Amino acid sequence: MALIKLNDQSLTAVTSAGLPSGTVLQVVSATKTDKFTHSSTTFTTVTGLTVDITPVSTSSKILVTINVQGSQDVNANDGFVAIYRDSTPIGVGDTDGNRTRNSFMLQSSAAGWAESGSMTTLDSPSTTSQITYSVKVAAKNASTIFINRSENNSDATSGAGSMASSITVMEIAG
Repeated sequence: MALIKLNDQSLTAVTSAGLPSGTVLQVVSATKTDKFTHSSTTFTTVTGLTVDITPVSTSSKILVTINVQGSQDVNANDGFVAIYRDSTPIGVGDTDGNRTRNSFMLQSSAAGWAESGSMTTLDSPSTTSQITYSVKVAAKNASTIFINRSENNSDATSGAGSMASSITVMEIAG
């Protein structure tokens, strides 16, 4: 039987070093279907929206995509959403006065409404140690931010919804 080779490596010995730049090396994802509520101006991790990945090379890039469904108190204006690598925010705006650095905001303009937000960012962690990527949220003025539900979470309200949010990370060969 003939020996099959890929980039001059036998199939039993293919490593990420033999693959071209841009190749997806691994994918990890999590989907949250239950509800989450947070009532503080301090960012906290949304339970169920975290993933761990251990890059195979320090030259790898990590593509992080989040999709978050939710709302906040009608009169409070903003719910902040941010992507974190371990304890470091990534894919967030620059420091600008007293503005909250975040990836995007969730807002409600009327009782019972909800919205979604998405963000994709390319990270360069330069490590082969395990990394945790997570979605964190904070509420403006210590109001309340709701994940996977509308602000008016009543079965009697036609605007109430039950939603899902997700985080996906892909290691890309550098």
